[in-house]
Amino acid sequence: MKTNQIILFYDEECPFCKNYTNFLKLKKSFDLKLIDARKNKIELENICKNLDINDGFIVVYENHCFQGAKALEFLNSAVDKTTILGKLHFFFAYENIFSKFLYKILFILRKFILFILRKDSKI
Repeated sequence: MKTNQIILFYDEECPFCKNYTNFLKLKKSFDLKLIDARKNKIELENICKNLDINDGFIVVYENHCFQGAKALEFLNSAVDKTTILGKLHFFFAYENIFSKFLYKILFILRKFILFILRKDSKI
């Protein structure tokens, strides 16, 4: 069976990001490649020239780049809905004000947690 590759650039030093990627399970038709953006920033910049990783994690699929709430919205179509995280993806199923607001809250919490852990939120 041919699988479609999804590349996810994320911040491995962020506890939210790391746990999210650890629990993320995709449907069998997708293959997930995780890349730490802190260690591979040049590769990311070559693939998604117009996006800044500091504005949220980035998903690459078939030469298209998605970021933040749009990335979660895209992943909603690929996640295994039988997992708890897959069921939570429902909140990002549609591009709407609620999903953007919820992502912004998570984004701010990430910065706060990194501040508490004395880690730089800028990659």
